[in-house]
Amino acid sequence: MLKQCTALALVAVAAAGCTTIRETQPTQTARQQLVMSSAADYASAQITPNVPRGNAIFVDATDFLSDGEYRTGYAMASIQSRLLEQGYKLVGSADDADTIARISTGALSINQSDTLFGIPSIPIPIPLTGTVTTPELAAYKKKRRTGVAKFMVAFYNAKTGDMQDVVGPVYGFSHDNKSTLFGVSWRAQNLVPAEMQDELEGKADKKTFNTAPVTDDSAPARPAAP
Repeated sequence: MLKQCTALALVAVAAAGCTTIRETQPTQTARQQLVMSSAADYASAQITPNVPRGNAIFVDATDFLSDGEYRTGYAMASIQSRLLEQGYKLVGSADDADTIARISTGALSINQSDTLFGIPSIPIPIPLTGTVTTPELAAYKKKRRTGVAKFMVAFYNAKTGDMQDVVGPVYGFSHDNKSTLFGVSWRAQNLVPAEMQDELEGKADKKTFNTAPVTDDSAPARPAAP
């Protein structure tokens, strides 16, 4: 009987076991990156210079925020894409340019504010044990995340240095707000289209978008070498 009980206990422990795989995470969540990149998109969309279409433009980012993070590279790419959309050519050297666009940023970050009607979580020190935090009891709670971008672009003649136009400052704002009322939550955001919100939240049951990984069976066949 003892052996049977021991065997059942081992089976129960094995059934309750779990495997944890460590994943390397970036310093920012995807939602934080979307808040900042969306603000950059909204600001860049307002850049419409009074410069002859077709000019070759060299983008000078000397005064642009440079922190080595994702937001800086994306914001610059968003401005460059906007110029390409309007019929300008981008070149990699000022010597090859008709116009130089000197871009600068006054803001590219996130503001946050939290509102709570209820009892917040409270850390309680316990001797010889440590600190225990009580659970939060919220009747109503709102978390506001606002992305703010501020850009300015000066366009001048690459050969003479004469000013051609100054655009800005232009501002872009994105928001991601989450409200909770007696345990029921909802969001208001302008980060992704409404039909993609469930994908962002990880709630979509069906893959309505092209998110499937490429496998050997799904990858297009390569043409045979001549």
